[in-house]
Amino acid sequence: MIYQYIKQIFRSLWRYKSFSFINIAGLSIGIAAVIIIFLITDYEKSFDTFHSGNNIYRVVSKGGRLQKMNMKL
Repeated sequence: MIYQYIKQIFRSLWRYKSFSFINIAGLSIGIAAVIIIFLITDYEKSFDTFHSGNNIYRVVSKGGRLQKMNMKL
């Protein structure tokens, strides 16, 4: 039974070549876009994960005076 379904799919793909090409190309472009977006967001979220505590400070010097800034994560 499954063989008949697969056979029908290939017959339909062969009969409607342009329609099949548009559908397959659109599907592959969409999947590639989702994978690229996932990889970019995963790369961007990987920064600054090595700080574990909430009390992180940055020392900045302005005009000879030191200022302490609390960095909220």
